[in-house]
Amino acid sequence: MTRLPPVFRPLLGLMLVAGVAGASAQPQASSLQVIVEGAVQAPGPQDFAPDARYATAVLAARPTADAYVLGAALLRREALVLQRRLKAGIEHDLQQLALNEATAGFANQLASVVDAMPVTGRVTALLDPRPLELSTAHNRLLADGDRFIYPRRPTTVQVMGAVGNTCVLAHKPLQQARDYLRHCNVLPLADRDWLYVIQPDGNVQRIGIALWNRGQELAALAPGATLYVPLAAKWLGEVDAGFNAQLASFIATQPLPVGQP
Repeated sequence: MTRLPPVFRPLLGLMLVAGVAGASAQPQASSLQVIVEGAVQAPGPQDFAPDARYATAVLAARPTADAYVLGAALLRREALVLQRRLKAGIEHDLQQLALNEATAGFANQLASVVDAMPVTGRVTALLDPRPLELSTAHNRLLADGDRFIYPRRPTTVQVMGAVGNTCVLAHKPLQQARDYLRHCNVLPLADRDWLYVIQPDGNVQRIGIALWNRGQELAALAPGATLYVPLAAKWLGEVDAGFNAQLASFIATQPLPVGQP
């Protein structure tokens, strides 16, 4: 067997390493997969080219006439990490609030509600098929694992937070947000000046409901909206001052149930 001179041996080693690396390299994915569910004509997993956009998947799924596009949701893997951290911070704050006798009942009740909320990866997005197709700003690139959910139009509004129990009330067109609170057991430790509105598209707004700040209130709620009654600032004590806003943001990550009537 012919032996290579020492000067060629390092070169041979580099060639062997390059050959092994090339053999083990994985080919780039030629497609990505998204899942569409709910009120669509073509539910389930679908494959698209890497440069496909939201509208491509939505139009291929063909939402039905009874799909509630305002409440449609996009769930993305890339949003999961930050939402896990958000939920962990909220749960920690609720544990701290539970140490105070005055807020323990509120904290323990709300902790069980938050614990049951999954980390979804929901991000706000325009998902109405035709406007989406015509929008350059909103028609973004798909990512592998994206999940689109199209519920049917709900008929209710829910109120949660500093209330005796979560209230589920019939939606009334043009009724002011604050008027829904009259039908719920609002706790004494609730903030009487402010309210968080989580619309079914995932957008969150803090509105004034007292006489001095009522001009900032919304005109009306959409079906499927959630009202979060915040804890008054004086009860926050040692917890993050942004607790209420953070909890409202996490509530907004929860998509409407697919099986809405």
